[in-house]
Amino acid sequence: MNPVEILLSGVPVSSRRGALGWCNVVLVRLGGANILFDTGSYGDRRGLLEGLAGFGLGPGDISFIFASHFHFDHIVNAEIFPCPILLSAAEKAYVDTKGYLASGDPFVPLSLVPFLADRIVTVEDGQEIQPGVKVMVLPGHTPGTCGLVLENEGMLLAGDSIKNAWDFVRNEPPPAFFSAATAPANYARVRELGGTVVPGHDLPFRIGQDGSVTPVGRQEAIIESYADPARAPRQVPLC
Repeated sequence: MNPVEILLSGVPVSSRRGALGWCNVVLVRLGGANILFDTGSYGDRRGLLEGLAGFGLGPGDISFIFASHFHFDHIVNAEIFPCPILLSAAEKAYVDTKGYLASGDPFVPLSLVPFLADRIVTVEDGQEIQPGVKVMVLPGHTPGTCGLVLENEGMLLAGDSIKNAWDFVRNEPPPAFFSAATAPANYARVRELGGTVVPGHDLPFRIGQDGSVTPVGRQEAIIESYADPARAPRQVPLC
């Protein structure tokens, strides 16, 4: 059994209407627990349920959700799972105090804040939530954006602390509703950690001993365009 399975693959695409919000959604099966790292966006729900069903799992089989942060494209499907939701203390404060309003952050799903409130359990940087599974808080995109270090697998699930490999290679910060200035220190922490990184919205990549970055896998996402009613739908590969 592979302990780490990407149920929905992140896609590094934006548009003039804004980001599409296709993030990595990862199933982690370690220590007898079924952990769901992020939950995807509204349009991901069917694919998420089908992905879980492929491993014989449903919403009631998830032990807890680990939310990298409280943006809609990462948290919205938490509403269909009855389990606890692990969220960094800094991110919970950002939501509870409406810090997102002062930051001009439009991506917090307001209706979910009271709906999920009783299920949220806060975590801190360095906290071990399962044997060999530790929280890594990497603020910047939001005050409490965080990842999950899988020590035995040599892997970091980074959420939007690292949006994609393009940003990471160039030391470009992700869109920041807290501080873009934290990105270099975050990236340095990740480089020191090494291993495999699953970013928020891209293929996983492996960090070499020389700091090089090698993508893992192949981007297979395809957009179907129905722009011309007189013709069959056009498939547009993303790479």
